[in-house]
Amino acid sequence: MTSPPEHAYLLCTMPRSGSTMLCDLLKQTGVAGRPNSFFRPQSMGDFAARWNVPAHGIDDFALAYLCAVRDRGTAGTGCFGMRIMWDNLPGLASRLRQLFPAARGDRACLNAAFGKLKFIHLFRADKVAEAVSYDIAEQSGLWHRNADGTEMERVAPPAEPVYDKARIQAAYADVTAGNDAWLAWFENQAITPLSISYEALAAASAQHLRQILQFIGMDPSRADGIVPGTAPLADERNRAWAERFRAETGLAPATVAP
Repeated sequence: MTSPPEHAYLLCTMPRSGSTMLCDLLKQTGVAGRPNSFFRPQSMGDFAARWNVPAHGIDDFALAYLCAVRDRGTAGTGCFGMRIMWDNLPGLASRLRQLFPAARGDRACLNAAFGKLKFIHLFRADKVAEAVSYDIAEQSGLWHRNADGTEMERVAPPAEPVYDKARIQAAYADVTAGNDAWLAWFENQAITPLSISYEALAAASAQHLRQILQFIGMDPSRADGIVPGTAPLADERNRAWAERFRAETGLAPATVAP
C-alpha cells in the first residue's frame, strides 16, 4: 500500500449540518481532495462496485477499499479529504483496528490509514432547526438541491411532510447526542478541531473556506471566487415547525451568532 498523502483532513459532522455544501466548496478549490462519506455502510457497496474493488476476502477487500478511498478522496490534489457522521465512526474505527493492529486508539488508527489528519468539526448551532430539517428530508425524500434549484439528491418518491412532534423530538435527541459524542471523542483523543457552525458557513462561505484551507495546509487563495453549489432547503414551513416545536416543548428560541 502506498504512503498516505502529506495533507489530510476529516470532516466530522452530523446530518443536516451543511456538510454537503462544504464538501462541494472544498472540491471546487482543486487542492482539497474530493471529500465524501466513503465509510457510510449504506454507500460502501456502491462505491466498491463503481471503483471495481475486488472482493476476494474480508481482509483483502478492506485493504483494497481503503486504497481506493485514499485515491478517490485525494483525487490528484495532494490532499486527502473525507466526511464522516458520528454514527459511522465506530464501524470505521473497528475496520482500521483490524488493518493497523499496532496503532493504539482511534486517532492513531485514522492517521495510519489516511495520513496525519487535521480535524474539522462542522455543527449546526440551532439543533431544533437541524431536527426539523432532518425530519422534513426523511418524509419528503429530498435531501439536497443544486444552486439552480434543481434536485441534487432524492432518496424516495415525493411525499408531503406532516408535522409530528414525536418525530422531531426523536431527531432532536439524535442530533444533540451525536454532537455531544463528537465533543467527547475530540477530548478523549486529545484533538483540537477547527470548529465551524453551519450558520457561520452559510453566512460567509468564502471566509470560512479560506480558514479551512489554511488550517489543512493548502493555499487559502484557492477559495477566491468560489460560491456554494447547493441551495438551502429550509423555507417558511421549516421556520413554522421549529417555532411550534419550541412552543410545545418549552425550548427557548435559538440564539445563533454566525
